[in-house]
Amino acid sequence: MSGDLTDCCDKQTMIALELPALLERVASMCVSAPGAARVRALRPCPDMATVSRRQRRLSQLRAMLSESQDPSLDGMDDIDILFSRLAVDGAYLTCPELERVAVFLGSVSSAASFLDGAEERFDELFRLRNSFMPMPELAKDIRRIIGPGGSVASSASPELARIRKDMGRARDRLRATMGLLFNETGMAGIFSDQVITQRGDRFVVPVKSEMKSRIAGIIHDTSGTGATCFVEPMEAVEGNNQLALLRRQEGEEEIRILRQVAADLARNLTALYEALEALAKLDCLLAQARFCARTDAEEPRLNNAVEADMLGVRHPLLAWRQAMGRGGAVPVHIHMDDNSRVLIISGANAGGKTVTLKTMGLICLMAMCGLHVTANQGSRVPVFRRVMAEIGDDQDIDRELSTFTAHATRLAWMTGKAGKGVLALIDELGAATDPGEGSALGMAVLDWLRQRGSWALATTHFHRLKAYAAATEGVENVSVSFSETTGMPTYQLNYGSPGFSDAINVSRRLGFPDEVIAAAEANLDTGESHTVALLQDAERVRQQADYHRAEARRDRLRAGEERKEARLFLRQAKEQRAGALAEGKRRVRDVAARLEKRLEQMLEQVPEPGPSEKAVKPGKIKQELYSARRQALDEVEAVVAPPKEPVAAAKADRAVVLKAGAKVRALNLGQTGTLMEDPRPGSDVVAVSVGVAGVRVMVPLDHIESLGGAPDQKPAQPKPSGVSVQVEAGSGLDLKLVGMRVEDALPLVDKAVDQAVVAGRGSINIVHGVGTGALRAAVRDYLRNHPFVAEVRQAGRQQGGAGATVAVLRD
Repeated sequence: MSGDLTDCCDKQTMIALELPALLERVASMCVSAPGAARVRALRPCPDMATVSRRQRRLSQLRAMLSESQDPSLDGMDDIDILFSRLAVDGAYLTCPELERVAVFLGSVSSAASFLDGAEERFDELFRLRNSFMPMPELAKDIRRIIGPGGSVASSASPELARIRKDMGRARDRLRATMGLLFNETGMAGIFSDQVITQRGDRFVVPVKSEMKSRIAGIIHDTSGTGATCFVEPMEAVEGNNQLALLRRQEGEEEIRILRQVAADLARNLTALYEALEALAKLDCLLAQARFCARTDAEEPRLNNAVEADMLGVRHPLLAWRQAMGRGGAVPVHIHMDDNSRVLIISGANAGGKTVTLKTMGLICLMAMCGLHVTANQGSRVPVFRRVMAEIGDDQDIDRELSTFTAHATRLAWMTGKAGKGVLALIDELGAATDPGEGSALGMAVLDWLRQRGSWALATTHFHRLKAYAAATEGVENVSVSFSETTGMPTYQLNYGSPGFSDAINVSRRLGFPDEVIAAAEANLDTGESHTVALLQDAERVRQQADYHRAEARRDRLRAGEERKEARLFLRQAKEQRAGALAEGKRRVRDVAARLEKRLEQMLEQVPEPGPSEKAVKPGKIKQELYSARRQALDEVEAVVAPPKEPVAAAKADRAVVLKAGAKVRALNLGQTGTLMEDPRPGSDVVAVSVGVAGVRVMVPLDHIESLGGAPDQKPAQPKPSGVSVQVEAGSGLDLKLVGMRVEDALPLVDKAVDQAVVAGRGSINIVHGVGTGALRAAVRDYLRNHPFVAEVRQAGRQQGGAGATVAVLRD
């Protein structure tokens, strides 16, 4: 992309879009003339990368200013004039002038210190820091030689100190000598006052004019009335001459010192000019930051002329006036993209059409200059290769050009510059001539621009151009709103609809006689009236379509909300059911525990059998109790659990395959085993041998699943369910819960403990993993409160360590 500024925006365009006026407002925020000059010299840049760096640098500067104070930038005005004098051999600066240089050097150090804070976070801003070379030693040397009252300090050199000490002694001697004259005999009455004063660096005494012949000396001056003469007595001539000699020596030493300082400055002249340039640049940037903060400007999202989406955009000059408390700025939304690269803006007079045109152009130039834009955050602003504008009355009397000729000449130039990445802004396209020919020319110009990839905004009152926009792809009508009730513009933009001038109704409100209004309506061209009616009908159809689309969108939103609400209700119902299930099982376990405790007490009270009686084994009684408890829990769970697939269909065939020795799966236990007997007619349970130890368990027939095959065949291994319980030849069972939630895991722990008790195991190993520790804590707390668990401990290293828990079961 070309970086030639003259190819980016011509002078007439910048003036028409009021860029110089905008830059003047920004320049007013500078603290120095060089900084203001840099602001006025800002020009739009067509290079995307350069504009992006400028925008990012300004954002970084605004962020820094929000955290720290502005640096001092004093001493820049006219300092370059002093620098130019230093280039002459033997030249020197006076002490007041050196004081200005010292202030300037102090500003350089202040700016460098301010930019030091950008090193870690603000890369673009820190690059400016490299332009500053602080010279604190040079500033120190300057201030060392500047004494009170703008003189050279006595400490500037030992020689100057000696001379001034000699001058002091000589002055004291001279005063003492002249003071003796007032007390000499015969001198009384000749002095108008007994004081010693100076005339022309010579010490004198005031003598009455009529007595001047009484004293030998040199008359240097007389008073305004002539009554007093100022006489240097002969006794003071030698002393005055000595003082004059010392003064000359003092002056020569002062000039030598000043020339020495000037020589030091001259050796650093290049660095001084660079520092001046850097300070002016920083002053320019600070002014931009202040302006953007004052007008609530935001960094735009740039693109290579593919989309303009300016949200809540305000004309920068109107935004400045509003910031100064002088009026307001109505925000509008300007949108363009490759599908609508040409906008035709229409509407009533004074409705804001030209302001919209200028706002679009000036915002783009503002961004291309590196300034943030007066639009909402997130606004998209294109960087154009060229911006052209034709706005206002360009009648040129000197060149004998009419308004239309000047307009057409400008349009001809713009068509010659058309191409991709070009923005053309045309106010009142085809105006100042016959409406038919003006409309035809306007359509031809817009077609030319559109076909060559240019973007264009044009304002018009011509109905044919509005119809052209409605019928041409890539061209869109935009109307500016106008309140029919108040007769005032609202400055809002309506995309897709043409605006109407409504000149007769506006004139009616302005007080024209009814007869004039009626005559104007009668004079309306029927073709024009028909075109307006067609456009108005098309607009009504478009508004109805927009309304129906909005209704459909609202219906979709409502349906989405209802789906979300239904999903929420379903989740809440599942949570409530899960809670009810857990509570029911807890209550059943409490009842079972109390019953088991009571039965234990009853077993202890059973008398010993007699010699002829057969002993009853407590283990068998406990097993039957546990089986009954498990069956009760299963019945409770069957009530509260979701319905499972029916097993009644397979029940009729189960008796055929369920034979003693058959391999089966006990669904309620989650284990495989061997049928110990044929199912007995009329009985709902059957004996099954489960586990390695072959524990005999009575299992309901509804919970028996045949694994197929002959009784002596090895059944196929069932697929693992959500909980893995493995019977091993060790001391207990393994339960794996890794990755599960607490509410899902605890019912499985309870079930596994029941299975282990029924299987006659002494312990169970529960693998829960480490994770956050929440599942481990919940499992261990649950086990400690379980009536069948005697001890809870962490598993050994080989069993899982901290990721597993061993539950030792009661005998």
